[in-house]
Amino acid sequence: MSNKQQNSLLPKEKQLISEVLALYGFRSDWQGKRSNGGMNNSTFVLHTRDADYVMRQYETHNDQAKIAFEHGVLIALSNTDFKLHSPTPVISLSSSSGKTADQESKESNHSNEENRQTYQLVQDHITGTFKVVALFRYLEGVNPVWDSPEQLRPLGRAAGNLSTALAKLELELKPVYPPYYRIDEAYPLCSPERLLEMCASPPETLKVCAEELEQLLVELPGLFKALRGMEQLPHQIVHGDVNASNVLVDPEGNMSAILDFEFATWDLRVMELAVPMSDMLTMDKSEEWMWQAQANLVQGFREEVELTADELKAIPQLILLRSLDVVMHFISRMLEGTDKPEVATEQIVKLKQRMDWMGRHENQLRQLLTN
Repeated sequence: MSNKQQNSLLPKEKQLISEVLALYGFRSDWQGKRSNGGMNNSTFVLHTRDADYVMRQYETHNDQAKIAFEHGVLIALSNTDFKLHSPTPVISLSSSSGKTADQESKESNHSNEENRQTYQLVQDHITGTFKVVALFRYLEGVNPVWDSPEQLRPLGRAAGNLSTALAKLELELKPVYPPYYRIDEAYPLCSPERLLEMCASPPETLKVCAEELEQLLVELPGLFKALRGMEQLPHQIVHGDVNASNVLVDPEGNMSAILDFEFATWDLRVMELAVPMSDMLTMDKSEEWMWQAQANLVQGFREEVELTADELKAIPQLILLRSLDVVMHFISRMLEGTDKPEVATEQIVKLKQRMDWMGRHENQLRQLLTN
């Protein structure tokens, strides 16, 4: 197998890709390049004679149980009436019925895919460690740029349509991630108790945001308390991370795909709306723009999903919970040595900004949600 015109690929990356493609039964030449794949994995776009693919090497989420659940969700979702595209895992040669991935790219045979291998364990030739690698069908499109508030209505509609489709899934696999509101189970290295200790006595790595941490020490216990009783709200499988970086639009700006189901789990249905609402609060936009965008986002989602009064009531706390979860995630990565402290610091500042915003505007937000 040759690998011509590999752009900026390193020799070790070319070797890895060749080994992985062989496991999937490719016989044709290929070309490839590195792509932006987020902070939890390495991503490569690969071009073969018959089709284009995305190869993902899982880095910090290198847990086979989590990946198996993610792929199970994607395969089940592909058999629903979900209106947008989503990543399709490629079946490996070792678990297929003798067909190469090149051959399967020309067919649409999904029978018994849930029982077939969709990822491979490969050894890093430098560290000697094994990592999970998977191939997905390539999806055309680009991440959207929010130029007008009206663009958020299609995002809300897409998130709502996804929620409706995911609600229909019945999987034998059990999710690994706990629900957002079980924040006490999610991050052993940064439990709520440990986080409050850091707020009271910031480590040297977080001294730059010591003022924000001191203020959070007063405010976080109230948020932790507000999470009690959330288990009574409607649950289903959720994507849990719908935002601009995880959706694609076509050349006309229409929503075309939702990506990155790594954090899919059994959680509150309403988190699918609360997550994008939370992510919008620190955008570099005017207050007027933001309120219009939030209204469009909520309207689009509610065109697809009928939320209960209790779900709408919980959204302000869930918006803050999303930001708190991100903080605990990146503090954990800092303690593991995966990320620099600046990444966690940025998220701590954003959490404080969101909590300040909520303190000023919660009543207005609740009015928007009940209109």
